[in-house]
Amino acid sequence: MREFPQTVEQEALWIADHFMGDPSPFLETWAQHVTGQLDIPALERALASLVERHAAFRTRFVLGETGPVQCVDPVGAVPLERLPWPGGDLHGTLRRAGQRPLDLTVSPARLTLYDYAPGEYVLLLQIHHVAVDDASLVLLDHELSALYAEEAGGEPAELAPPGPSLGEHAVRARAAGIAPEDLAFWAGFLDGAPSLTHLPPRARPLAARRGTACDCVRATVSAELGDAVRAAARSLRTTPHVLMSTCMAVTAAALNGEDVLVGSPVSRRGEPDLDGVIGCLTDLLPVRYRVPSDATFGEVCAEAKRTSLSVLRHRNVPYALLSGGVSRSRGVLQHMSRICLVLDQSPSRLELPGLRCERVHVGGAAAKCDWLQYVVADGSGWDVRADYATDYFTADEAALMLQQWLTALSVAADDPDVPVRKLFDRLVAIA
Repeated sequence: MREFPQTVEQEALWIADHFMGDPSPFLETWAQHVTGQLDIPALERALASLVERHAAFRTRFVLGETGPVQCVDPVGAVPLERLPWPGGDLHGTLRRAGQRPLDLTVSPARLTLYDYAPGEYVLLLQIHHVAVDDASLVLLDHELSALYAEEAGGEPAELAPPGPSLGEHAVRARAAGIAPEDLAFWAGFLDGAPSLTHLPPRARPLAARRGTACDCVRATVSAELGDAVRAAARSLRTTPHVLMSTCMAVTAAALNGEDVLVGSPVSRRGEPDLDGVIGCLTDLLPVRYRVPSDATFGEVCAEAKRTSLSVLRHRNVPYALLSGGVSRSRGVLQHMSRICLVLDQSPSRLELPGLRCERVHVGGAAAKCDWLQYVVADGSGWDVRADYATDYFTADEAALMLQQWLTALSVAADDPDVPVRKLFDRLVAIA
C-alpha cells in the first residue's frame, strides 16, 4: 500500500461528504443498457484489467495522522455483483441503486450487472466523485471496449500506459501551489458580486436552508434547433457552450438583475500525462455574467466569451478555496453555484463487439446544486436533464424553468441580436 495526500479538490469532497448524510450528492453513475449475447466471463476479465491499470479503483480514502489521505493498494478488485432486475422504470430503478452508500475506506466504486430481460443486461458502475470525473468516464468507455474485445477473442487492446495515480498528481500539485496572480484574479472577479437570491421560474419564498433531496426533469433540443444554435454560435464567433450558458444567465437575470453567477465545469488536465488518468480532475467554477436589459443578446454573449476565457486562464484555483474566502463579498459565497450548466458535445460510447450498448443517463443521487443542468449531444440535437433541489422547486416549477431556458435558447438562436428586454418579457410570461 502507498499513502498520498489528497488533492485540494478531493479533500474538499471528502470533508463535505462527512457532513452531507446519505445519499451523498457526490455519488456518480455510469450505466449501460446492453443488448445481445454478453460474454460475462470476458467482461469480468476486462474489468479486472481495468482495475489493475487504474489506481483510482484500488484507492481508499481515510483520515491519516496528517489529515485526509488516499491509500493506493497494489492489487484489488471491484467485484461484479450479478442481480436480477428488481423491476420498475429503468431511470428510477437505477437512480435508487445509485443512491446506495459507498464506504470510501473500503472502495470508491461498486459494479452491478442486472439481468434486465432475455438477451438484455444493464451494467451499472456506482462511483464516488472523489475518484472520477466526466473525462474519466470517456476513458472508461474507450478502455473497457478494447479490453472486452480482446478478452472475447478479438485483437489485443494495445492501450497506452496509464498516467500517474491521483496520489502522485496530488503530491505534484501541492508542491507547485497556486499562483498569486490566480488568487488575485478571483478576489477581484468575485468582489461585489451579488447573491443570487431568486430562482426561476418566478420569485417566491424559499427555505432558508435546503437539504440534498433532488429530482430530475428532462427535455429534448430538436435537431432543427440544434443546427440553429450552432449556426448562431458561429455568427457570434463563440461556442454553443457559451451561448447556452448565456441563455442560463439570462434566465436567472430576469429575476435577479443584470449581475449573476452561473457555475461552469473546468478541466485541470493540463499536463499531457493526465490524459490517461481516471480520477477527479475537474471542478465547477462560477462565471460572472452582466446582462443589462438595454443590451442585445449578442452583446451579452460576446462579454460572456471574454469572461469565460479569463476564468479558464485562472482555473487552477479550486472551488473549495473560493468558497473558503478568496472573495471579499461574504454574501456571494453561499450562492456561487446555485445554478450550473454542463455541456457534453462529444459523448463517448461503449462499443462491445456483437452487442448494442446505450448509455443511460441517470438522475443525481442527491442535489449538488440548486439546479444542475446537463446538455448531452444526441445527433444534431441534445438530450437535456436537470437535477433540482426539491426544497426549492416543485416538479411544475422545474419544468417551467427548463421551458424558460429552452425559450431563451430558441429565441436567441433565431435572432442572436434580440434585445435582452424582449427576452426577459418572454421568460416572465412563461412563469
